[in-house]
Amino acid sequence: MAPWGLIIRAVMAMEDLMVQRLLKSPSFHHAVRRIHRNVQEVRHGRDPHEPLRRGEATADPNQRGFLSHFIEELGHQARGKASQPPPAPPRDVGKK
Repeated sequence: MAPWGLIIRAVMAMEDLMVQRLLKSPSFHHAVRRIHRNVQEVRHGRDPHEPLRRGEATADPNQRGFLSHFIEELGHQARGKASQPPPAPPRDVGKK
């Protein structure tokens, strides 16, 4: 057998071992499950029988995120308008 044939067989055997190790890995299966769940949610919507994930019970779906607040504040600053006026200075109650 030619030396290249032995090298090709050795590489194929190593690939088989790596694929077997990958298929036995719990982290690989966890990642595949997450990808499958996300694809199914995009295609068919959320499964109503699935329990809520962390933070979903208290999350407000109408709440705006940080990025929208940040962009709004940049717009206010560009127009020279304060989004929140500075607090009034404390009144001098008088010295005794």
